[in-house]
Amino acid sequence: MNIRRNLYKLIFTVMCLMTALTAVCAAAPRTVLILPLQQGFTLTDYEDDQDAEDIIKMMTSRINIEFKGDGTYTVMEPVTYEDKLMTMDAKKITADVQSAAQAGRELGARFVVCGKINEVNTHRKGGTSMVDRILSGFESPYKSKMVVELQFINCQKEIAILSKTYTAVRGGKNAPEAFKNACNFVAEKFVEDLTNPVDTTKKVGVGRITSVKGEILTVDQGSAAKFFVGESLAVIRNEKEIGRVEVLEIGKEETICRITESKEQIKKGDMLSRD
Repeated sequence: MNIRRNLYKLIFTVMCLMTALTAVCAAAPRTVLILPLQQGFTLTDYEDDQDAEDIIKMMTSRINIEFKGDGTYTVMEPVTYEDKLMTMDAKKITADVQSAAQAGRELGARFVVCGKINEVNTHRKGGTSMVDRILSGFESPYKSKMVVELQFINCQKEIAILSKTYTAVRGGKNAPEAFKNACNFVAEKFVEDLTNPVDTTKKVGVGRITSVKGEILTVDQGSAAKFFVGESLAVIRNEKEIGRVEVLEIGKEETICRITESKEQIKKGDMLSRD
């Protein structure tokens, strides 16, 4: 009797573990980790290190909030990774796509967001009297400009799905409000560009074919393009896909690929594109 009872318990335990594992696996493909942004801007005489830290926290937080509000991805909560993240070199793990992807895998993420704030400039515009406001068309008395580089990286493939620099100039009734509005704009545009691209049919070139010999071709982009061996790329001409190739070898300046599909004859000058 005890043997049967223990067997039932074991079966129940295994079923629970399998259910939990299934849930984890189902969520994993959409899990994103927002890494703290790096400082690329210069502080003025009126600012200190705490100001820089607050600026970085605000921008990072706004990106986090925007992803949660969109709901396309599951954002990792800091409590699940912050202890391990503190043991890593922040500058080193965001130095390039591969390093950020490796850090993301170690921290349990499928995707990571990383980047750098290159410029922050908040200032007061002219006078604040009623006459000044009338002459300026009732523009906000404060303006804040931000320039932020952002990347959305696939940790498994070690590629940047989206890499873009955003420039935001936004106003406010005071400096904090103007800065907050600039942060909001950058975060909203980044998530929008990622989840709701304006034209999903338009192909963006990531390399140009320089030679074709049989089914083997050479591309004018090497390691800097972040290709990976076995990656499938589209061949495009006039923004239309005419075939596909598989990456075979990646050099410093060139990449060798093999043609796997062709709707038309693939020629020198055609472009490669990621899906």
